[in-house]
Amino acid sequence: MHLPSEIRGGFERVFGDAETIVLHSAPRALGHVAGGIDAVVDAALAALGPSRTLVWPAFTGQLTDPSQWMNPPAPRELWDAIRDELPDFDPARTAPRKMGRLAELLLHRPGARRSLHPTESVGAIGPRADELGRPHPLEDPMGPRSPWARLRALDARVVLLGVGFERCSILHHAERLAEPAYLAACAYSTFVRVDGERRWFEVESGAGCSDGFGVVEPKLRAAAAVEDVTIGDAHACVVSASRLVSTALSLLTRDPAALLCSSTDCAACNFARSTLLGHRARGLA
Repeated sequence: MHLPSEIRGGFERVFGDAETIVLHSAPRALGHVAGGIDAVVDAALAALGPSRTLVWPAFTGQLTDPSQWMNPPAPRELWDAIRDELPDFDPARTAPRKMGRLAELLLHRPGARRSLHPTESVGAIGPRADELGRPHPLEDPMGPRSPWARLRALDARVVLLGVGFERCSILHHAERLAEPAYLAACAYSTFVRVDGERRWFEVESGAGCSDGFGVVEPKLRAAAAVEDVTIGDAHACVVSASRLVSTALSLLTRDPAALLCSSTDCAACNFARSTLLGHRARGLA
């Protein structure tokens, strides 16, 4: 059993003296906290205070073209029906997918903001929330005009609470900056409503898989760039946003496939890797 005051103290340690913090979390890793997940949210915001800004991914991958779904795939005969019935993205109501319960509950706290990208939105709370969330380009949600670019420029403090580097979203920004050949090939489709009509468009933001992102951890640890902190039962890694991106860019410069996972069952990374091989065979990359 952990008291909320203990959890607040843990958040104070991982937030340190940073003005801007990016949080990726699996709150179950904290163990049993008196008051449950709401007490955890209270503890995080109390540790944040009124003068700092907290940012977190609030992605909604469920709002993409069903023909591109892989985990699980959608039956071909249902593609048209699914496209017709997918709900519009509503920043106030649409729940994030696979982002953890903490990410969802933070969106409903007073003062929380959410960027307007239909599938790769970010949540933020604090004095810089609006500045960090806008603009969020539709076709290029991880690129040089995105919230992730601004977080890198501010050298935000990235906290991985109960999750590994494979859940570190800013590494998709590094992919976008490096522009490996698979970016265009792995683009996905999503939609917005314009003048009452639904319009689909393509988005470039990475291979669609982040399970290979752990490759950056040994490089960062060798440079003593990772701080380890315990909150409750959870282990947290803390690292700077700019260091994360520069490390990943260095890896991608040497090998465009550096951030792809090695699973033979990963359709996204296998397709990305085959795209790179095709470009090399044609002398394009």
